[in-house]
Amino acid sequence: MKLKEMKGKINEKLFDSLKTRFEKLTPPQEKALKKGLLDGKNIVVSAPTASGKTLVAEIAAVNNVMNGRGKAVYIVPLKSLASEKYQSFKKHYDIKTAISVGDLDSSENWLDGYDMVVTTSEKMDSLLRHQAKWVRDIATVVIDEAHMITDPSRGPTLEVLYVRLKHLIPEAQFISLSATISNDRELADWMEAKLVKSDFRPVELKHGVYMNNRIHFDDSSSEIKAKLEREELELIDDTLEKEKQILFFLSSRRYAESLARKCGATVKKHLSEDETRQLEKAADTVLNALEHPTSQCEKLSDCIRKGVAFHHAGLVAKQRQTIEDIYRKRVLKCICATPTLSMGVNLPSFRIVMRDLKRYGEAGLDWIPVLEYHQMSGRAGRPDFDEYGEAVSLARTDGEMDEIFERYILAEPEALLSKLAVEPVLRMHVLALISDLFIRNLYQAKKFFEKTFWAFQYKRMQDLYQKIEDVVDLLMNWGFVEEVDERLVATKIGKRVSELYIDPASAYYIINQLKIAGDTEPISFLHLICRTSEMRPLLRINAGNFADIEMQMAKTTNKLIEPEPSPFDLDYEDYLAAFRTSLMFRDWINETPEGKIDRKP
Repeated sequence: MKLKEMKGKINEKLFDSLKTRFEKLTPPQEKALKKGLLDGKNIVVSAPTASGKTLVAEIAAVNNVMNGRGKAVYIVPLKSLASEKYQSFKKHYDIKTAISVGDLDSSENWLDGYDMVVTTSEKMDSLLRHQAKWVRDIATVVIDEAHMITDPSRGPTLEVLYVRLKHLIPEAQFISLSATISNDRELADWMEAKLVKSDFRPVELKHGVYMNNRIHFDDSSSEIKAKLEREELELIDDTLEKEKQILFFLSSRRYAESLARKCGATVKKHLSEDETRQLEKAADTVLNALEHPTSQCEKLSDCIRKGVAFHHAGLVAKQRQTIEDIYRKRVLKCICATPTLSMGVNLPSFRIVMRDLKRYGEAGLDWIPVLEYHQMSGRAGRPDFDEYGEAVSLARTDGEMDEIFERYILAEPEALLSKLAVEPVLRMHVLALISDLFIRNLYQAKKFFEKTFWAFQYKRMQDLYQKIEDVVDLLMNWGFVEEVDERLVATKIGKRVSELYIDPASAYYIINQLKIAGDTEPISFLHLICRTSEMRPLLRINAGNFADIEMQMAKTTNKLIEPEPSPFDLDYEDYLAAFRTSLMFRDWINETPEGKIDRKP
């Protein structure tokens, strides 16, 4: 379908903006229009990365804004993705656009004057808890990366947020964008939406496994001529010989930084004089992104001068933006990133290498989900530059290669499963619903959770009712909820706990510890805070700093509120890690230069 066929069907200003960027619609976009996108129908788009899902949401949201139907909210899982979407809306559309991703203890009333609000699910949930009045004016809700509903940390908030928004603004149009999943029909049915399913990709994607100087694809193989001391360097050299770019996904920040530093010499020899000059300028920018450069700033700057960068959540926004900009300009040749980069950020590359398909979790080292593999591999192939893209994994044995093919390349992504039944997140949301007067009694609590994806999937309503009753009883025992005239009411402290967006268990712990506090100083309270679940992960304790941290803690033990456990206690190392983390925060509060903090053991 050609874009010109939409003339007269969408707002004229929107059409004028789109025609400068596109000539025709992709199959998912065309299907969404036929399913009622412009008629206010709720839509779930299940399609691969780079298939044009985002434009489906933009057309609905911006068209509704420009036609005076109401505000639009664009919800994403990560702050970095929110920043990218905000910049895109500002660039392409003549509407008042705002981004809200910061303080969770604010109603952000200033957002009332904006047409489009880009935010994260946690921030939007917090805005509802603070009873932001402008929410009633929302006409379009976009949920990007909707498959994150299965994520243990972010999924429950997204799930409850959806139910709350549907209750508050039932007439709003909901557009949900998801990677290809096996139960997309179930998700669409729960969301009472039309399903737009497509396997369209603008660039062919080839999946392969690299072993013994050859990339083995499912129907062919490709020899890598370079024979260097590391497989990663061989793949880099081969990619740059083709005048292409390469993106590595690694399981941790440490691995990403380490590989980037080892790649420099290999990448540098492929740079032109003009590229070297541009990289020098970018290197200076990331080096001076902070008032006082840290050792990480220096490492990143040094890498960029050689044409490679590491990319993870530990970088400041200016550094991430600089890396992404010079990569899109094809000046930066290689990025070594953590998997968070795969979540929607528009940074395609000819060759994607997923070096670490295993990651440490609660059960130890285990394979990552198939859905995550597809999220990362979907970044391969750049429209307008490549005829195809390559998603490459590494194997050292024939057995490992066969396992990767069976587990990932030939497998369907997992079904989305609700994670709302996990008690820590459930008690947070039950308290919030009582605090916000969403629910006034147990009956209303049960009716609310009947509408969740959790209830939709599992159907065992008696089990659900019992869990809700248990959580309410716990909140009452902790003093955060009380029963007044047969109504559930949040106490003053309970309402404040909800507004602060912390686990009621953490609040209960802090309150009880403060009751026994004696002689205190700042480190006392910092250590107390670092003992809560919200502060995970803590700074690590290893053989190199264990004795030093123990010695420092011995000098401060009488100032710490929670009694020190026995060195033989399983909780001792966590207690020590919390102390080390609290020292770091004390230095930061005292304005110790970040470089000096970074160098401490």
